[in-house]
Amino acid sequence: MWPFSSSSKIDPQAQQARQLRAAAKELNYDIAQMNYFYDYISEIKSWSTHISNTRRYIVECANRCSNRDTCVVLGSGYCFDVPVLELSRMFKKVYLMDMMHPSKVQQKMREFKNVEFITEDVTKIVIETANSINRYKDFAVDLLMSSPNYSMGNMCDKLGDYSMVVSVNLLSFLAKPIIQYLSRVKLIDDIAEHQLEAFVHRYHINMLPKGKSCIVSPISKRLYNADGLQMYDHSVVYIPKEEIHEPESWQWIFSNAGTGRVEYGVKAWQR
Repeated sequence: MWPFSSSSKIDPQAQQARQLRAAAKELNYDIAQMNYFYDYISEIKSWSTHISNTRRYIVECANRCSNRDTCVVLGSGYCFDVPVLELSRMFKKVYLMDMMHPSKVQQKMREFKNVEFITEDVTKIVIETANSINRYKDFAVDLLMSSPNYSMGNMCDKLGDYSMVVSVNLLSFLAKPIIQYLSRVKLIDDIAEHQLEAFVHRYHINMLPKGKSCIVSPISKRLYNADGLQMYDHSVVYIPKEEIHEPESWQWIFSNAGTGRVEYGVKAWQR
C-alpha cells in the first residue's frame, strides 16, 4: 500500500494488485524471478563483488539523505542486492516494490517491523500487455507506448513523496518479460522490440524524482566463448549518456559456465 493512500470499503489497490499478479504470471514473471534466484545460487561466488558493491552504494546514498522518513526500493525481488537491515535502521519506513514478492522474502521480512511490501508495475503496461491479444485486433507496440496509464496518475509525483528512491538492478531488465511475452505470441518484431525497450528505459529514468534517487543497473553486456574470446559487446540500457551523472562502475560476472562467460558492465549513480 502506498504510504499516502486513503482507505475505503473496496480497496482498489488490493484489486489492482490481484490483477497485476495475474498479468505478471501470464508474462512468466514468476519464472523469471525464480530463474534469477537459481542464477544467483549457481554463481554466488561470481556475483559476490557485484552484490557487495550494490549494497554498499545504496547505503552510501542513504547516508547522504537529510530526510530519513521513508525509502522505497524498486525491483526488490529476492532482496539479494538490497541492504534491508541497514535501510530499516536508517529510515522510519522502508517499502519494497515489485510486481510479485517471493514467499521466502515475505517470511524473511517479518523480522523487520518497519518494512512493508508494495505490489506495483513501474512499467505501467504489464496488464495491457497480458490483455493485448484479446483487446487489440490490430496490435502495434505504439498502442502500449501511448497507453493512457502514462498520463493517469504521475508515477514521479507518487515516488516524490518518499525520502529516497532506489532502482536496484532493474532498469536493464524492465522490458524483458513484456518483450518475451509479445515475442511468444508473435506480436513484436526486432525493430519494435528495440523501440519498446528504449521507451520503457526512458520512462523509468524520467519517473525517478531528482535529488533523491539512487540507480544501480547493468549498462552493457559482453559475451565470451569457452576460449575467452569476446564475441560481442553491446548496450542493454537505452538512455541519453547525460542521464548518468558521475557514476561508479564495476563488472558483474553474471555467468561463468564452461561454454563461455556473460559479463555486465554496471554503473551506479544518483539522480
